[in-house]
Amino acid sequence: MDITLYTTYRVTNREFKFFSIGNEGTFEMRIRITLMDQATRLYNIAFGVWNLSQNDIDDKMIIRNGDTDRILATVGQKALDFLIENPNANIAATGSILPGELALRTRKYQMGIHAHYDYLSTFCNIYGFKAEKINGEVNGDWPDWDGKWVRFEKGTNYDAFLLNLKNDL
Repeated sequence: MDITLYTTYRVTNREFKFFSIGNEGTFEMRIRITLMDQATRLYNIAFGVWNLSQNDIDDKMIIRNGDTDRILATVGQKALDFLIENPNANIAATGSILPGELALRTRKYQMGIHAHYDYLSTFCNIYGFKAEKINGEVNGDWPDWDGKWVRFEKGTNYDAFLLNLKNDL
């Protein structure tokens, strides 16, 4: 990847911080990797602006700092680093699939995977999740949505994404 990554700092074993610097100022960002299911070794990667008053990630805040690609590349690299350190893990991500502006996050993830597909697919299996929807609403709560994981294909829209390392590396 030819995007300059932000320098990250370890906060805990699976949480990192970095600073988004751009048009709207400097924002502390956090990346958190959480075990969702031990049996399937499924981890979720989440990121967003660090909310000091809530002492938590605000993954709904939109900052328009002009550095979205750099932020996504930094988060993506942390996901890859995690997989290298945990070669039997599966790491998943979803933005918001709600109608409106927040749905753009899932679309941005998809565009990032698409743009770097040739690089990623050399050492990762890449899957997209097709959620079953009733009247545009997903049935269930993440990560237990109704639907199925399928191999990622360019030009297909997905509701979530999953990466794991190929076994033959």
